[in-house]
Amino acid sequence: MKIFLTGASGFIGKKFAILAAKKGNYVYAPTRKKNQKNFKHKNIKWLIGDFDKDWKNELTKSDILVHIAADGVNKNFSKNIYEVNIFKSLKLFKNAIKAGCKKWLIVSTSSEYGNKKDRQKLTLNTNRIPDSDYGLSKAIFSDQSQNLAKKFNCQVRIMRVFPTFGIGENTKRLFPSLLKAIRKNEDFIIKNPFEKRDFSNVNFVSKIILDSLNFEKKKFKNCQIWHISQNEPKYVKKFAKVLWKKHRARGRLIFKKNSKRFFTHISDISSLWKL
Repeated sequence: MKIFLTGASGFIGKKFAILAAKKGNYVYAPTRKKNQKNFKHKNIKWLIGDFDKDWKNELTKSDILVHIAADGVNKNFSKNIYEVNIFKSLKLFKNAIKAGCKKWLIVSTSSEYGNKKDRQKLTLNTNRIPDSDYGLSKAIFSDQSQNLAKKFNCQVRIMRVFPTFGIGENTKRLFPSLLKAIRKNEDFIIKNPFEKRDFSNVNFVSKIILDSLNFEKKKFKNCQIWHISQNEPKYVKKFAKVLWKKHRARGRLIFKKNSKRFFTHISDISSLWKL
């Protein structure tokens, strides 16, 4: 399969690109970072330029468009969030339509639902109430891409990915911060030990995305939505202690006693909602 992939140099995108290439797929990967030492593979062709550039030749040859690139993933605010996540993304999909590439896989986010800590269960039928610019921009694009798919008789499968961790993650997040403290034999303070998260490993997430490229699996007409999560919620305290023990850390884990308990759980992960 030939894949046109955006966001291939990012956290999830990189894992997916390598996995897809190793499985024999050919990947076209646009990137703006001319001087970046991108990972190399015979089945990955790097294209220098924005993902919304007119990549007619590559899109024409592609069996599927996989859109992972996004702005604002690890930021509270970015002036480019709406420009990148909505307008540039829509331009890319319109270019794909013109090139005859009518199968799309969008890697979206659970932030479409917002971050309500009192929510006990999330299903595909849960109302989306995004409470961040990032979540709102992704929700708007999800809806617009479905409109395009119906209008031009395309197929779009939207993957709402829940919190993901692993090697290559933003260094300011919990997992890499823990690893850094372990390497330096330092103590580590956990400010929210009783926050419960659905920790999904990036390797698991990339495998699910690869599997979802098969549109014959769970057939649909125009639009379909999946949730991606290992559905193994853990308290932050337990997650940290397991990692601490695995790496035989010499420092101490320090847990703040006044942290509030809250719990977000994802149910019915395997179910699909046909729009």
